[in-house]
Amino acid sequence: MAHTRTLDEINNKIDSGAARIMTVQEIVDAARSDHPIAFEDVDVVTTATKGLMSGIMGIFSLRLSPPKTLRKFTDISLNGIPAFPGPCPNEFLGIADFIIYGTSQSKTREMYAGGSLFRDLVEGKQISVTACSSEGTVIEMDITLEDMQYARMMGTRQAIKNYNAMINPTSHPVDTIFSVLPFKPGNSEITFSGCGALNPFQNDPEFESIGVGTPVLVNGSKGMLVGPGTRNYIKKPNMMTIADFKDMKPEYMGGFKTSYGLEPICSIAVPIPILNQRIFDNVVKSDKDVPLTILNLVGREKLGEITYGHVWNDNYMVAFDPSKCEECDDCLAVDHCPTQAFHKSEGIDRSRCFNCGMCAITCTCEDAFDIDLKSVNFNGKDVPIVLRQSDRHGAIKLANRLKAMILSGEFTLNEPVSPLKFAERVK
Repeated sequence: MAHTRTLDEINNKIDSGAARIMTVQEIVDAARSDHPIAFEDVDVVTTATKGLMSGIMGIFSLRLSPPKTLRKFTDISLNGIPAFPGPCPNEFLGIADFIIYGTSQSKTREMYAGGSLFRDLVEGKQISVTACSSEGTVIEMDITLEDMQYARMMGTRQAIKNYNAMINPTSHPVDTIFSVLPFKPGNSEITFSGCGALNPFQNDPEFESIGVGTPVLVNGSKGMLVGPGTRNYIKKPNMMTIADFKDMKPEYMGGFKTSYGLEPICSIAVPIPILNQRIFDNVVKSDKDVPLTILNLVGREKLGEITYGHVWNDNYMVAFDPSKCEECDDCLAVDHCPTQAFHKSEGIDRSRCFNCGMCAITCTCEDAFDIDLKSVNFNGKDVPIVLRQSDRHGAIKLANRLKAMILSGEFTLNEPVSPLKFAERVK
């Protein structure tokens, strides 16, 4: 008889303290050992991904003036980042509803965008607000996240079922969101995105346990899977989510500097109840079972295919040895760190470090940074990986957080309201 269990049975085991919860990384590690996991050994697997997710936005509501004084607000900015007020005019209420996109760049601050702002809000920092009313009255004030009447993050395109590796076959460098520095030409370097076997959709490719209304973690905050995200199709699904800013953790979010501007960082964790043997069989796979497509940076056509086993293999975290850090006049690791996580006097700020490898690539000191970025054989030549735009270490940490929340009863598993339905192809 095929193995099955119900969500009620799993929740009862959680309530009684008898549930067996594992992160997908623990599943991957066990598969490589002499003690592989069987269906009976696990009730829920927690999956996660941390990476650059441009399709995020903040939805806010904020009082800007007393009632009965100003008709409505037509222009709003936070730390110089333009917001989109509306859609309702809120006549004479003094309250504005507005949206800020994670990729929107500040007009007053250099290398500062929506992702940076969202992290600053979660960290409790003061934010400068400038608002102009329809009468031309300008209001300037400082606020914090606690001053917001409503603050939610909505992701329009998140946790894409892994992503791609990029290479530049042209004869010239290219400024792009897929590289911190201009992307070198001539197939001389590779960057990639995706957390491989940890990705939620990779672990439930038939969408049997994930659906509309599935509870998730967004940057550590309890949220909900709303449905399929934009630009979705069956072979490359993604999700739309919503969650409260006020419970998020800054270490899972922020801004990431690329040669084409700042991109927002976002982290998603999703529980996979092991309801049947088929779901279990999809979970117990390694990174070597997950394809990673190599695309032409310019045009995005497929040039090759490897697996995430070629890029991930216990090489998740960068190490720094200050004794090997020389007194450089210009520290390139500081200058080019895309998350401002490295300082010569203080070392690596682990709450900001993305483990992308840029410090090791740009540092001129021998062995000051230790990280195995690996290389990929492409057209008969070993091509070095110079940047990782997903943080596997951070994803593992978030998966562990979700595991602990489920075990403590802080996070409850619910049945989806309806199944996920994806387009058959990209239009």
